[in-house]
Amino acid sequence: LEFRRVLFRSAGTNTEHFETIRIRKDGERIDISLAISPLFDRHGNVVGASNIARDITQQKLILSELESSRLELRDFAENANIGLHWVDGNGMITWANRAELDLLGYTTEEYIGQPIAKFHADAPVIQDILHRLSRREKLEGYEARLLAKDGSIKTVSIHSSVYEQSGKFVHTRCFTADITERKQAEEGLKESEKRLRLLSSQLLTVQENERNV
Repeated sequence: LEFRRVLFRSAGTNTEHFETIRIRKDGERIDISLAISPLFDRHGNVVGASNIARDITQQKLILSELESSRLELRDFAENANIGLHWVDGNGMITWANRAELDLLGYTTEEYIGQPIAKFHADAPVIQDILHRLSRREKLEGYEARLLAKDGSIKTVSIHSSVYEQSGKFVHTRCFTADITERKQAEEGLKESEKRLRLLSSQLLTVQENERNV
């Protein structure tokens, strides 16, 4: 029945291609690509068909494995514990994973499709990032401050490069690591060291004054 339908569609054309499954003598199922050409009598009526069958089982298996690998990679990226996002050549966010959204507290609808500059606390910083990426520079550990939905500011370390096709800018590949707590700890340590130096200076001054009395 399937063959007849294809043959009917082929009338008036040179060749019709379609895929089907055949069962070998040993019971093995194989994928077949058929190229069917109608045969006409001298009155232009279809009286038969010639067909060429090609075993595409291995090709279908490879395509299936590639699709499986693509889905696994997509799942890995979506569920990675570090923020990931893509930005196109116009500075618009085209994709972001769950970790990125959770970091800043936005929904997919609130984040994707928006200009990346909207979420940066410092305009000169994102301008510099986009400019350097447009020149195909690779950013490693670039620190920036992002605006979270709740009004807080997250300090992040950005690793980013550009994905190209035929030399054309397609999108960035940005990894966003939250270093807010680390920066706060560093700032706290600096403040403690500053107070310690001040106290030491004051103590030395007192000791010096006591010696001069």
